[in-house]
Amino acid sequence: MRLQITEPYLWLPVDTKKTEVKLHFYVNGAKFQEVDIRLGEADAGFYTCMDVSKQVGREIEIRSDEEEKSFPVACQREKVQNLYPFRPQIHFTPEIGWMNDPNGLVYADGVYHLFYQWNPYGIVWGNMHWGHAVSKDLITWEYMPLAMEPDEYGTMFSGSGWQDKENAAGYGKDTLLFFYTAAGGENQWSRDAGNLYTQRLAVSMDGGKTLEKAETPLLKHIIGGNRDPKVFYHAASSAYVMVLYLDGNEFAIFRSMDLLHWEENQRLAVEGMWECPDLFELPVENETGVTKWVFWSADGYYVVGEFDGYRFKMESERQSAYRTRLPYAAQTYAGTEGRVISVAWIRTENSSGDFRGMMSLPAELSLRKCKGQYSICFRPVRELEEYKKEIPVVQNREKNMEILLSDTPVELCMKWDSQESGCTKLTIGTLFVKVDFVTGMLEIHDPKRYAEPFQIPFEKGEPFSLNCIIDRGIFEFYGNDGSLYGVVETEDTVLREKMTMESDAKVEQFKVYELRKQ
Repeated sequence: MRLQITEPYLWLPVDTKKTEVKLHFYVNGAKFQEVDIRLGEADAGFYTCMDVSKQVGREIEIRSDEEEKSFPVACQREKVQNLYPFRPQIHFTPEIGWMNDPNGLVYADGVYHLFYQWNPYGIVWGNMHWGHAVSKDLITWEYMPLAMEPDEYGTMFSGSGWQDKENAAGYGKDTLLFFYTAAGGENQWSRDAGNLYTQRLAVSMDGGKTLEKAETPLLKHIIGGNRDPKVFYHAASSAYVMVLYLDGNEFAIFRSMDLLHWEENQRLAVEGMWECPDLFELPVENETGVTKWVFWSADGYYVVGEFDGYRFKMESERQSAYRTRLPYAAQTYAGTEGRVISVAWIRTENSSGDFRGMMSLPAELSLRKCKGQYSICFRPVRELEEYKKEIPVVQNREKNMEILLSDTPVELCMKWDSQESGCTKLTIGTLFVKVDFVTGMLEIHDPKRYAEPFQIPFEKGEPFSLNCIIDRGIFEFYGNDGSLYGVVETEDTVLREKMTMESDAKVEQFKVYELRKQ
């Protein structure tokens, strides 16, 4: 099929019930893209679009591994507009398609950049691109044009960002550098070229608006699916550091003076940890002046220790930062001096719209020492305070609290003094939350989403606090001032339900805030 390109976007119908086909795109005989897609007809479930702005005025050829009649003529228009009415309001979601890991998180020149793993052509994993969005406050996001797409070196797997304020790499002061994995072998294009997984560099000289891929890899293939480079500067040893996943439960640490040439310094393995490594230093809240280093992996497993710029020394057993399994592949921001801000991919199952997946609310991290162990604490970023407006809570005749939600995200703030008996129950639509002081258990359940409730133990007989943030389809909770953190999926109509609270335990504080830009 040949097509004269006259508009910047090529619309493609998607039908999730169809068999996946592979499309190859050529201009003047040279391949410029390859897509796996479940092609539908004109009345398909939804449309996606391919950015073909570089091909305007040219004729392209579309080839398929199937017969040509298996795919329709694609129309050309402006960008697809998403009209799904139940999209989360304060949790970032892709414009369309599948989203997973956060990538390239960097704060530069007053702007927070969020890149992410993206499949624009379906609501399942595949066709890994880098999508892009920007924000001034980490809560409200603006979609940006596609950042990177698959090529002959592979699909675009995860990586990190850095603003080169010292011009160490020689591209110019304040250039944005993005370190990523080209996943050779994940697309037919790279298999035909014989390419394996390599670590590569993309450069932006216009503040992140466009990324240009460097030709030469930073690190050639080492082993297996080596991937997910996370780069930062270690001031004490005056060098840049990269942590990289290798294979199995093994990782590597590299050093560089110029962000271009890397030398391996350490390999380390931690049972149960894999993918998306991160390494960062956190203050200890209840030990003045004390900091510890945290080595992190995709599932939220981490170990605490010391890092001298060359080697990480583990000083703890593996711990889990999450109390539920929805968050994954979290990454911390570069460029946020004095703050360690983490964003995780939330692995939602809901695909009733034309997208799937969302990001957690960005959280500020710290450590707290309790019973000789350092543990991570999560708090929503302080910027959320600017969105909070307290709303009244009505006590009904049964002396329970109730409020009719108005399709606006809310934060619930609750505190209890030390008590040995009683429980507090919250009900919001099909979502049920119970704080039981007899058993010392926080229970969260939505029977429409989960067969069994989540049960999170807390210290009996001690004061307890619980902050909950509810958005369309998602429930994040922070127990005991952030030491218990997790995310639960719920119905995307939850903000249109009535919320009730009944308790035979004494609730010292029960406040509700709407979360909207003031």
